[in-house]
Amino acid sequence: FNDVTKGLPSPELANAVRLKALDKGLILLTCGVYGNVIRFLAPITIQDAVMNEALDILESSIRAARAA
Repeated sequence: FNDVTKGLPSPELANAVRLKALDKGLILLTCGVYGNVIRFLAPITIQDAVMNEALDILESSIRAARAA
């Protein structure tokens, strides 16, 4: 994630997304040199319905973090 106004990495936004997703039951990791990358580790055997639910949670968490 980047701060679009400054063009710089935004570890704060990445962490906010991670925390909002965690509140909804999705565990994400922040990583990268600046801590501004979200990492999602799904098993190769994940069911489509579970993956879709995870992606919905991720999307809503990103929207909520950006709105805050």
